[in-house]
Order: sequence, then structure tokens, then C-alpha cells
Amino acid sequence: PESTHQVTWLFGDRGIPATLRHMNGYGSHTFQWNNEAGEVFWVKYHFKTDQGIKNLTQDEANKLAGEDPDSHQRDLRESIERGDFPSWTVQVQIMPAAD
Repeated sequence: PESTHQVTWLFGDRGIPATLRHMNGYGSHTFQWNNEAGEVFWVKYHFKTDQGIKNLTQDEANKLAGEDPDSHQRDLRESIERGDFPSWTVQVQIMPAAD
């Protein structure tokens, strides 16, 4: 069940991310937050790319997998080196445990 969300994205319209910078991230697990009042909340983290979503076609992905399997890591390193720092906006889904 924890991977269902990931699998639906993988086999959905978005498919394979063009780079690590152009993909959202979602935590697979739910975390527990407790406040000073003793209230308990279930929390999920979402990391939304600020670069926008960009994906590969199946042909592009096949080519990279066979010819350049390190393309994602290199793209991330090179973008940082040229000062094009990737960023993500963190969003939190909060669910009161009492509900």
C-alpha cells in the first residue's frame, strides 16, 4: 500500500522524469507530530519542484538508460556548478489523529 501512490505516478501520464530537478517528491511514510497540548497529528510531506515538471518520452528514456545512465546525477551537479540551484517547495498534509 505504501508504494501505490508512487506506482500510479510511474504508470500515469507523467512517466519518467527528465531530470531529478524536474520531478516532485512524496514521502512514502506517514509521520506523527505531537504539539505541546498533547494533540497528535499524522503528517505526510510533499516536495514540489519549482523548476516545473518535465518528462522523457519512452524512446528518450531507453536511449539514456543504454548510453548515459548517469545523466540525472550529472545534470544535477552541472546545474549547481553553473549557479542554477534547484529548489522544491515543501508542503505538509496534516491529519488530526482524533478525526
